[in-house]
Amino acid sequence: MKALTLGRVARASVTVLAAASTMAHAQTDLVSAAREAMAHDPVYAAAVAQHEADATKRKQAQAGFLPQVFAAGNVRYGAIDQETTGAHFSGGGFGSSNGIAFDTRAAGATGAGWAITIKENLYSAAKHADARQMNDAADAGDVSLRLARQTLLLQVAQSYFAVLAAEDDVAALKSTRDAALEARKIAQGHFDAGDASITDVNDALARADLAQAQMVAATTALELKRAELHDLTGAADAPLRRLDRTAGLTSLHAGDFADWQARAMTDNPLLALRRLGVDSARAETSRYRPGAGTTVDAFASYIGDRVNGAGYGGNSSMRSNSAVVGIMVTIPLYTGGLRSAKSEESAALLNRAGLDEEAARVFVAREVRQAFLGMQSAKAQVDALAQAVHSAELQLESNRTGFETGDRPSIDVLNAEQALFATRRDLAAARYQVVLNRLRLAAAAGELDEQQLAQINALLH
Repeated sequence: MKALTLGRVARASVTVLAAASTMAHAQTDLVSAAREAMAHDPVYAAAVAQHEADATKRKQAQAGFLPQVFAAGNVRYGAIDQETTGAHFSGGGFGSSNGIAFDTRAAGATGAGWAITIKENLYSAAKHADARQMNDAADAGDVSLRLARQTLLLQVAQSYFAVLAAEDDVAALKSTRDAALEARKIAQGHFDAGDASITDVNDALARADLAQAQMVAATTALELKRAELHDLTGAADAPLRRLDRTAGLTSLHAGDFADWQARAMTDNPLLALRRLGVDSARAETSRYRPGAGTTVDAFASYIGDRVNGAGYGGNSSMRSNSAVVGIMVTIPLYTGGLRSAKSEESAALLNRAGLDEEAARVFVAREVRQAFLGMQSAKAQVDALAQAVHSAELQLESNRTGFETGDRPSIDVLNAEQALFATRRDLAAARYQVVLNRLRLAAAAGELDEQQLAQINALLH
């Protein structure tokens, strides 16, 4: 009777963790969570809006080299008095005269003027620098959106597996508590029958109380992790598809470290942003090189003006029209030292941009190294913990047999059960780390996208 009952309890407690993890069919997977996050997360939405704004920089850059047309007009009211003395006059049939004086007047005058001007820049170092920087800004917008998407996808994956790890922790503690309570019930029966001491009862009760206390903290941690995932996706809480314990992780191979480093140095978004920063800073220095302040513009304009008022003894009116075309060259001769100061500033900022790029290279190389070694370490842990689970199962069977024959106290069985539950939990956590480090490697190389998530999704059930 004793052997049969304890065997039933032990076998039930061993399977609690698996039952707890599969008691509800999964409704949310990694890919759907990522899509919901991209549709919901305000930080990502802001990145999309910024990308749309940055995309207009290319049109702005092009506009600086196209003709520009301006129209201006005015209406006015006032008085005009003009007086000229000591003038020279000559005309056919009239001879010539010196010391001529004349004046005009338009009192209560109304006037109107207008002008249409077409202008096109033929040469300007500043405009070329502006265009280069605007195109860099548009390219940076593309890269920034890619970086924001990768960041969000990685956040979703980390939050997703953090929820699963928290669920595993709660399930392991619940299994320990339930097994301890059942063992206490059996021990109490044996004590009442005079077949065992009160020690087994107290040991089982202490273990159950400890597991219950730990479950409170673990349950709170689980709710916080679920809230974090909800904040990212905005989706209602639903059971998550879990990493299949029977599925191998061989498809998630780390590959060659040098290859990952090379890919990261080429396509990492952060490093790409720093390169664009260097290019933009170099364009800024081109504004202030010797002779770069000169501008050449072609222009054409038509200007008209009309004035009507009261003159000497009658109405007065003045009319003027002019049409001109030309080329204007502007050369800054002295700017109070502004251009030389700006040149020094831009040179210093170019140096800083180069140092920022180098710092980014070091940072990205470290990310690749950490993710690569983290993945290798996690894979080694998976192999070791898989063997540890097998050993823990054998240990539990030995202690169970010893308890049934009276050679082991119940606390040994409870310790063996707890060790098995904890090792299974740690094995699952190590598998999660393999997955996450593989995604971190992809992010470091600038390759993290939905296709990468779909590869992980195939391992969920």
